[in-house]
Amino acid sequence: MREIVSGRILAIDEEERIIVLLVKHKLRQFYLQRSMFNKIGKYFEESRFIQFVVTEEPRLYRNNKVSNVDHVLKVMEIRHRQNIVYYDLKNIKKGTKNVINSLRVKMFLDLEMSMHPYSVDKSFKQEIIQVGYVLVDSNNNLMEEYIEMIKPTIHPKITRRTIKFLKITQEEVDKGIDYIEFYNHFKEVIEKYNPAIIVWGRNDFLALRESYKYNKVPSLKKKTRYINLLKLHKNYFNLKNDLGLFNALNLYTVREDKQAHNALDDAQVTREIFNGFKKAINYNFHPDLTKYQ
Repeated sequence: MREIVSGRILAIDEEERIIVLLVKHKLRQFYLQRSMFNKIGKYFEESRFIQFVVTEEPRLYRNNKVSNVDHVLKVMEIRHRQNIVYYDLKNIKKGTKNVINSLRVKMFLDLEMSMHPYSVDKSFKQEIIQVGYVLVDSNNNLMEEYIEMIKPTIHPKITRRTIKFLKITQEEVDKGIDYIEFYNHFKEVIEKYNPAIIVWGRNDFLALRESYKYNKVPSLKKKTRYINLLKLHKNYFNLKNDLGLFNALNLYTVREDKQAHNALDDAQVTREIFNGFKKAINYNFHPDLTKYQ
């Protein structure tokens, strides 16, 4: 079943994440998952208009008959002169499309990090040990591919966990370039092309921010602009949970090999996902997301 429900909010139970509406002259209760309530619940107030989608039959939840909200379409306050819109999925999708289509030079970036030892070490700092990126122009033509191993500054010797997970050796890391060499190159590319930096998730952005502190170099925060492609997928397709990089890739193409945790390979995958996502939002192609929603 797929039901679009509209009406004014009559009551809100924030602890149980339940809202009550009058639907076709009957009081009905609707349940929202925690992630959805945390994202949109701040807009909920009694008497505000809400519209959402229900895709399952009602169920019993703590002796209450509730219907699960699949995703919210709109939250607004209806006024005589002009309505106030607090949340509108159509506007979010339109904004996403405008942002994606406006991007010119793009850098698809991926980082691999050193990993904590198996034993607890509160002094341990994760550091960038491999950088890979793909730089393309406004027509999606390849400008540059970059892959380098980076020697850690704080913990020169990598942990056994890092070696096992990334399938690298200490010798390979020792032959890498110094962090400052990568920093100067990265800074030069940023200043020359001002690319939109496309990443999957927040980890790479946070790792770069920390790396400036660890290596005592000026932050490039004001020079860089990041596009979190994972977050765009979650918002655009109403995903309740994070989507893995290769799961996202398989939405747009068939690739049976497993993730190798190589920075350049993952940067290339991020580019493929971006291209698929751009086609989806421009040509109304909807990938099969049923097992992720």
